[in-house]
Amino acid sequence: MKVLFAIITLVLSAALSSCSTLSYYGQSISGQWQLLRARQDLKTVLQSTDTPIELGERLQRITEIRDFASDLLKLPENDSYRSYADIGRQYIVWNVFATPALSLQPHQSCFLIVGCLSYRGYFKKEDALMYMETLKAGGFDTYLGGVTAYSTLGWFDDPILRGMLERNDIELARLIFHELAHQKLYIKDDTEFNEAFADAVALIGLEYWLATNGSVEQRRDFAEQLARENQFVDLVLSYQDRLNQLYQSSLPDSQKLLQKKTIFDGLQAAYSLMRTNWGGYDEYDEWFKHGLNNAKLAAVSTYRNLVPRFFSTYKVAGEDFDTFYSRVAIIGKCPYRQRRQLLRSSAPTLTCQ
Repeated sequence: MKVLFAIITLVLSAALSSCSTLSYYGQSISGQWQLLRARQDLKTVLQSTDTPIELGERLQRITEIRDFASDLLKLPENDSYRSYADIGRQYIVWNVFATPALSLQPHQSCFLIVGCLSYRGYFKKEDALMYMETLKAGGFDTYLGGVTAYSTLGWFDDPILRGMLERNDIELARLIFHELAHQKLYIKDDTEFNEAFADAVALIGLEYWLATNGSVEQRRDFAEQLARENQFVDLVLSYQDRLNQLYQSSLPDSQKLLQKKTIFDGLQAAYSLMRTNWGGYDEYDEWFKHGLNNAKLAAVSTYRNLVPRFFSTYKVAGEDFDTFYSRVAIIGKCPYRQRRQLLRSSAPTLTCQ
């Protein structure tokens, strides 16, 4: 009944929209239905003699991670990630990010249920590429990113997907914590807030998980990985600041476009220099390989720009998850600008003016 009601709601939402949005909702409904049909109860898969040993071990590990998320991190206790679906591909959705040529402000796609998002997701890569071409023709910078999991915000019981199993235990735990955090709290029309909150929860939760479930080697490897990730994010955000200053200047657009290229060349060179200290670690080479533009930088900042502020909020909450979630929920109810101001505040009492 829950599934039927959700799909009917999506259909009705589509019927109230334009033809282009109707087409988009159609592919979303079709893709989600394919995913739901492919689900198998996790206990059934684990008990089946047809399940390969390696797959069974991985799914059992995810079950432990899933229990940890609800028991220790106070994330939703439901049937999400209690089933398994193999749809025959690594990525379940392809997200398209876009920005104007002289702006880092993400192009928004707005829908009746989830509000406005800083990206648009497609179940078929070819559909995503067609949408990208339309945006490029309109002068936008674009970026396409494949994702192995996403949250339906509690509308459906999200399954474990085959593409998720290509990650190691640390990456899996981080992903599951992140997606469940979206179910814990979601604020319409503020993708940056939602993604940073979920990433902060995932990183905080991962620290707890490694402390109790990880080996010494895993804790060391993750500390090194996170240090490199933070260096990468700091580098990208620093060049984003340079671009923002350029785009807000009074220079003519022709000069801005020339300096834009110079700044991106500088980012590429700075990364190459930073990478020399990583001992052959090449995780971000692919990101740089196909060129840089505003949309790529916007995708990074959307997920990471507010993360340090949520870390601070967690500290102010006494590192108690229930208090932290309550505090963030209060912040989320405030208008956009006050939301940002309260994330910077260490005041014990939170109110919207």
